[in-house]
Amino acid sequence: MELRQLEHFLAVVEEGSFTRAAARAFMVQSSLSASLLALERELGTDLFTRGRRGAELTDAGRAFLEPAQAALRGAERARDAVAEVKGLLRGSVRIATMPVAMPRSVDLIETIRRFQEEHPGVHVQVVPTDSKSMVDLVTDGQVDFAITPRVDQASPTLRFEPLISTDIVVVCPTGHRLAGARDVDLHDVAKESIVDFPCGWRARELFDRALAEQGLQRQVTLEVNDWLGILTMVQRGVGIAYGPHACIDTATFSGVDVATLADPPRWELGIAIRDEALRGAAGRAFLAAYRERCGEHTTG
Repeated sequence: MELRQLEHFLAVVEEGSFTRAAARAFMVQSSLSASLLALERELGTDLFTRGRRGAELTDAGRAFLEPAQAALRGAERARDAVAEVKGLLRGSVRIATMPVAMPRSVDLIETIRRFQEEHPGVHVQVVPTDSKSMVDLVTDGQVDFAITPRVDQASPTLRFEPLISTDIVVVCPTGHRLAGARDVDLHDVAKESIVDFPCGWRARELFDRALAEQGLQRQVTLEVNDWLGILTMVQRGVGIAYGPHACIDTATFSGVDVATLADPPRWELGIAIRDEALRGAAGRAFLAAYRERCGEHTTG
């Protein structure tokens, strides 16, 4: 069994098709199929059901999936360890983060730019997802770390390092009756048409909890799984929204105003991380560079 066969297997699983997996691996489909047929012969079973709907895992394929992922992660860590001893930096960095416009003090863009200039051999991958999924990805070792809101029931194997803390505020179109208001009562907010985050987002959890504490209920009629999409809808008058104050750039989104809440919930953003010894050299180096940049910005 070869590592490249495991890579081909996971490519088909993730792409759902031999054709797309072959394109991703920059090889012809016949070669990828031959690689997987050899793997299936060695294992003595079919891993995929091949049909018009694409490639679907068999029971054996599903059982093989987690060990294959673990084997590739182990191989990557082994290569990183050798490279570290030789004084080189290679490998990959996977970072889970929220698909929101982060405050400039903690965004990843400048760190990525500098890091790739210094270490062009490292592959950096940013994985946008919701806060609960980020915790699971870090816990399972599928990402090196996450830039995530604080969650109440994080895994005991994780450590959370806070970076910023900011109020949840109301976001309104310019000219709305609440635009620019201070200490708004949630009773007034609940009457409005609200563009909501989906369940699983920390801001939605905090907002729902604040409403429940005041005995307020509302009918959720619109959910958008994208912060920039929510701001665009507010800008165009679809409704009002809510979100972390530090993540609202009214200069970029002209036509959007903010109203503060009375006794607002606090939204925290930070780094979720496992035992540092479990990450490769590239992950440790990137995280160190990110922490340094956040510290520089805070000091400044």
